[in-house]
Amino acid sequence: MNPIYIGIIEDNLDFLLSLCGVLEQYPNFHLSTWNSAEEFWANGQSKVWDLLILDIGLPGMSGIDVLKTYHAVEARKSLVISALQTDDAIFSALRNGASGYIWKSELDSLPETIQTILEGGSVISPSIAAKVLLSFRKPQTNQDLGVGVEVLTPRERQILELIVEGDNPNQIASLFGTTVGTVRQQIKAIYKKLQVNTRVQMVKKARQFGIF
Repeated sequence: MNPIYIGIIEDNLDFLLSLCGVLEQYPNFHLSTWNSAEEFWANGQSKVWDLLILDIGLPGMSGIDVLKTYHAVEARKSLVISALQTDDAIFSALRNGASGYIWKSELDSLPETIQTILEGGSVISPSIAAKVLLSFRKPQTNQDLGVGVEVLTPRERQILELIVEGDNPNQIASLFGTTVGTVRQQIKAIYKKLQVNTRVQMVKKARQFGIF
């Protein structure tokens, strides 16, 4: 089998190990990994990759920023694997060249997903496909809520979604491989940007914006 060169940008080391564990079962997959977009641009961007796999909520430069630059040069293939489920993240990734978008819980089907993309196809999770369809039926978002969700960073949007789903700071810190203190500071930043004072108000404002 011909070698397939895959680059991976993922800051969650536990998830990165799981991801590599799945892909290393295939001897023709040759992997290179980076923990940030900045590290990728410094050490990996000059190589021609058959597929670039990346998360959206990266520290520093976001995965969306990577896609914008990566796909601006030539026809390339990329796959987003993320826990971020907001419409904004999904549509931004697809608009900026991603050939696929799947959840981090879907690694069992990853080899088949990669093969489909390498053959010129596109892959999105069924639940994402449902979001795409629903987006065409959503009424226009009220623009008079006082602040736009676009002011949130990709990581802040990811934390906001996890909070809406019921996760607490300890669970979020474990998922991201960071400290609880860091997560609490990010939550405070979300409160300030959304102009709210409580979790209930934050969830209500998020739903008003129609980002879930």
